[in-house]
Amino acid sequence: VTTTMETDMSTSMYLIYKQDVVKRYSYSFLAMGIASTQVTNNPSSIKITSTMMNNNVQTSTSTQSVFWNIDKPLNTARSNFGSALLANGQVLVAGGLITSSSATSGTEAYTSTGWQLASSMKFSRAYHTVTAFANNTKVLAAGSLTTNGQQNAEVYNILNNTWTFTSNNMSSSHYLHTATLLANGQILIAGGYNASGKIISAAELYIPPSNSFINTTNMNIARSYFTSTLLSDGSTVLVTGGANASNYLISSAELYINGSWILLSNSMTQSRAYHAAVLLNDGTVLVVGGGTGGATAYSTAEIYNATSRKFTAVGSMQYRRGGLTLTLLPSGKVLATGGADWTSSTYPLICELYDPVTRTWSNTTMLNYGRNYHQSVLLNNFVLTTGGNNGNVSRVISSERYNL
Repeated sequence: VTTTMETDMSTSMYLIYKQDVVKRYSYSFLAMGIASTQVTNNPSSIKITSTMMNNNVQTSTSTQSVFWNIDKPLNTARSNFGSALLANGQVLVAGGLITSSSATSGTEAYTSTGWQLASSMKFSRAYHTVTAFANNTKVLAAGSLTTNGQQNAEVYNILNNTWTFTSNNMSSSHYLHTATLLANGQILIAGGYNASGKIISAAELYIPPSNSFINTTNMNIARSYFTSTLLSDGSTVLVTGGANASNYLISSAELYINGSWILLSNSMTQSRAYHAAVLLNDGTVLVVGGGTGGATAYSTAEIYNATSRKFTAVGSMQYRRGGLTLTLLPSGKVLATGGADWTSSTYPLICELYDPVTRTWSNTTMLNYGRNYHQSVLLNNFVLTTGGNNGNVSRVISSERYNL
């Protein structure tokens, strides 16, 4: 595998790395005016000593991170699963696909010593949602592709490591839906597929005190493979894109406000599904990537302004990504991780940072393993990315850390 990335030193320099079957890396540099370069490397960083032959001989040494740090692997390789940050600082992952057609009920928790097995869910689930309660001591797992879309849901209690069913089922089966925690502690479930494989507009609310679901109004447009993002007011949810009931990509967006849905008159700049969205510190929403799934992926990005209720195109990523993750960092920048470039049948290793000031992207350190349909969670001083799908090895078992 040969990949090219740009690194910033005293001159523009291109790092070409080659990975062989025993995971040893060799590096070579090409730059104008470099007479000799000595590189000492390990799997996560490189130490570069360069002699510059211009008018004067100058030697400089720098150390640069190249790869994410490899962390302890999962106990079970999985993709299309859910994750949640818990009150004790651990990360819970639950369910997911372990083969192309088999889901698991297994769960595990990321701790300071690695991944520890937790109690299994009562049902195997994939394409479901996993949402932490407001106090992060409980987690709701809802829906599933298994048995053509589970109508039931269950709650994990971190205090006793147990799963219990909710007091009633959802009014509709859901998979490939979204779940959004509202400021009042309720969880909004919307869209996806039902048990008949039909894309639906149905929406409902989970009420934690009663451990039950109640109906709310349906979305204006049935959709799956879409995003739902809670806005800064804590009660408004922005829904973007996806595939509609005819299985066509759509650019429409709508808002959930106090039990009602408003279809926006201004659509996104591009139709997209399999994309990602994240709320920025200034109250805007960054919508990125996606594609058609299996055929074409996008590198484009756009911003939603909650005041004007309009979308505006911003700088595109260097790499096309579908099934990626976006993580808002403490700096205010956004980390784009993984994804599949279905256009070229590749899984980009290089990750990218979005700068909300310049509205542009820059390359950052590289994953060790390509992945999409994975999960990324921000912890105290690093981003943890785990699991996913890769065209070469199918389900991914590895975890990696992006240090802040």
